[in-house]
Amino acid sequence: MLHKTIGIFSILILIHISGCNKGLSPISAEQKAGFSGTLTFIGNWPEGVTRTHLVVFQNDLKSASDFNALNLKFVSLEIPYGTSTYNFNSTDSSYIPITAGTYEYVAVAQSRTPDLSLNRSDWFVSGVYYNNGDASKPGVLTIPENTLVRNINIVCNFNNPPTQPPGGK
Repeated sequence: MLHKTIGIFSILILIHISGCNKGLSPISAEQKAGFSGTLTFIGNWPEGVTRTHLVVFQNDLKSASDFNALNLKFVSLEIPYGTSTYNFNSTDSSYIPITAGTYEYVAVAQSRTPDLSLNRSDWFVSGVYYNNGDASKPGVLTIPENTLVRNINIVCNFNNPPTQPPGGK
């Protein structure tokens, strides 16, 4: 009997020493890296727009050649024409998912072409993400591992559109 008691006691001590440091709490899934926010559209939507997307580029668009598939790191699902407010979460609404990293150009881009194109001249920018409201230069989006960055909000003012990156119409 004493031998069984010592054996059970030894097992309990071993479990306590090497056991879970989170107790019996359920296993939680890691948060996907991403970003979320609201797109606000002011004014009348441009006529003939066939598609609108939230896009993210690794590097700033300093020349028309920077608008390319290797630099493009996120493309949202299409934003419905005529929308006034659009809430998004990159972890559940994208054609190209985003990963943790630093991104230098986040914008709402629109096109009037009937077919999807990666030609810079087929797209125009309707809104740009700015850090802390500083509209003098595009904001930098940094997404840490396993983190959803919130409040990445963009205003698309069709009455006062942003400066177009090089290569646009």
